[in-house]
Amino acid sequence: MSESASAGGPIAGVRRLWADVVSRPGFRISVAVFYSLAILAVATVVYREAAYLDRFAEAVPEILREANLVAKDAAALELTEKGTVTFEGRVVGSESIARQMTSLYGVAGDLERSAEVTSLLLGFARPEWLPTPFADEPWLVLGAAALLLAIVHFAVFSGLAGPLVGVTTLCAAIALPLALFGRASLAISLAAVPLGLLAFAIVIRGALAALDWASPVFAIACGVIREAMRLKIAIAFAAIAIVAIPLFPQWIDPQTPLRYQVQTFLARSMDTMYVVCAFLTVFLGCATVAFEIRDRQAWLTLTKPVSRFSYLLGKWLGLVVLNGCILLVATLAMFAFLVQIRARPAQDMFDALAVRDEVLVARVGTRPEYEPLPPAELQEAVNERLRADLNAQADLRDGTRTEIEIKKQFARDIAGDYLKQLRSIPPGASREYRFAGLVPPKPRKSAKPDGEKDGAPDAADRADAADDSNEANLTLRYKFYSGASDPHATYPVIFILGDGDRQTWTDRQIVAAQSNALPVPASTVADDGTLVIRILNAQVNPNPAPGEPEFLPGRTSIAFDIDGLELLHRVGDFGPNLVRAQCVNLLKLSFLGMLAVSLASFLSFPVACLVVFTIFAAGSIAPYLATSVEEYRIRTESQALKAFEAFIKGIAGGVEFSVRSFGEASANGPLVEGRLVSLGLVLRTFVLIGIAWSGVVLVLSLLVFRRKEIAIYSGQGG
Repeated sequence: MSESASAGGPIAGVRRLWADVVSRPGFRISVAVFYSLAILAVATVVYREAAYLDRFAEAVPEILREANLVAKDAAALELTEKGTVTFEGRVVGSESIARQMTSLYGVAGDLERSAEVTSLLLGFARPEWLPTPFADEPWLVLGAAALLLAIVHFAVFSGLAGPLVGVTTLCAAIALPLALFGRASLAISLAAVPLGLLAFAIVIRGALAALDWASPVFAIACGVIREAMRLKIAIAFAAIAIVAIPLFPQWIDPQTPLRYQVQTFLARSMDTMYVVCAFLTVFLGCATVAFEIRDRQAWLTLTKPVSRFSYLLGKWLGLVVLNGCILLVATLAMFAFLVQIRARPAQDMFDALAVRDEVLVARVGTRPEYEPLPPAELQEAVNERLRADLNAQADLRDGTRTEIEIKKQFARDIAGDYLKQLRSIPPGASREYRFAGLVPPKPRKSAKPDGEKDGAPDAADRADAADDSNEANLTLRYKFYSGASDPHATYPVIFILGDGDRQTWTDRQIVAAQSNALPVPASTVADDGTLVIRILNAQVNPNPAPGEPEFLPGRTSIAFDIDGLELLHRVGDFGPNLVRAQCVNLLKLSFLGMLAVSLASFLSFPVACLVVFTIFAAGSIAPYLATSVEEYRIRTESQALKAFEAFIKGIAGGVEFSVRSFGEASANGPLVEGRLVSLGLVLRTFVLIGIAWSGVVLVLSLLVFRRKEIAIYSGQGG
């Protein structure tokens, strides 16, 4: 006993001494001043570098435009001989790209594809330690510095000065040795874990301060958050996401294309934080109500002037705020390490452009316009098939089916076959597909009058150059089938993009049954916002002899599904798209929270968890369930089996219909694919799931909860 006391004595003394030091106002002020000076010093260095990159990005398009190789311009010679560009005394570039730069010059001596060269040079100009968002928008440095200053001061003066110093010391102890051994990436990942946990504690403190209002609902919500933190439930679940997200980059092969690395990281991070929050919502939501009722703790709350409506609403609000805190911290961690992955070297220029224009964007898809079969031809084809189909004529004589029913079925089949024919291209043939509703290319903002001498570029010229360098290409996504669709074979296809003087073409060797992407220059779009794409099932004849054709037919026909050809064009940026996606996830989690709290008010903990998880699973697989219901068939003539089929389809169809909105409110997949998570989806999710579904569940549970006697004293127990 004395040994344990003596062993615990020094430790307890150190703890008391540390608590005494931390509680002193002078310590807090010193910590605030030290961290403020450190943040300002780092922000100054980062902003200076970001501002230089911003000036370089504005000037380099004009430098490249004037760099004429035929005229032996100094910039052109430096670019082709050394692969570099000199700006404000700095040399940007590398000798390794000199030969590549030479091949990009045309016969007239002008540099072709200046936008790609600009992007490549910017990659060399940006230091590895400078995050890409800061390089693109220098004002973000100032905003980040101001935010960090606010966070530090809030942490210090809310009682977290000691943890702030401790976490900083721990991060330094973890990161410095690893960095000295050349493992900087691993050092950042491991150091981010305690930082993330500290950030979660700070956000929780902020949430509790925001909920500090004289209201029963807010008081109960604060109680849920404090209970989750006291029992370490929230910390345990949040730690899963906070630990996993920084470590994901270490498990992604850096040798794969950069776009796949970014998409893999996004998919894993988004799914992890969503699943973590879902499990926390179910377990904590059911436990905080069911256990309080079981252990009679709810007596103390409901005997006060607190209605059962306020009780359930407060529990739900606490879950929503807790989920919001986890999503906020995990999203910030994901964004920070997304910047780190994006800074990895791309396989080539096109891989880097794919990340910028196809992944970290918000795009919408446009499918080609298919001309339906003219009504007269459709009617003639239906009549012809009716005359030739002996089974149909037999059904007419027997009265099994009416003529109208048969013609409707034939019309659907013929129209479907016609559309399939439009999506099939025989060897050597071509088909034309028209996309409408696109944004036409921007016209030039200025043109020098005739006779004006070339001189220093004016503001309009610089704006034109910036437009050229930042113009995002369209992307044609296609998935073709050909022959046996052997995944180890390739099939030739030629794409002719645009029409008239805007036409260009490219040949590809595609892998069948796999999604492929083709960059489409925005200049191929017509002034009316339409784009014509002709697909030729052929390959270029490499060495045509006199009299031989320029193109050789493909080996087999190619075909694609109704969604196998899609033109994706950019309509927004990644940041707002990420915010909208997390809003959709939070709304779905809020419904789970309402479901858990409501069911736990009259069901036991295990039963409530089982029901909530069942509804959550059914809602998550709703799209697959809809496909299964549609394809479910029992090929039989037995009336009993047909009745059984109708019974099963009725039950499955009813379940699918009831959870359809939950499954359709999917944001993670579109975000990873670079597709737009629209504001309409957010509003629809808010109305259907956040208000309608949650409101119905709350009302039904109140009807049951009001009749539940939770304070009946049996004369036994405490």
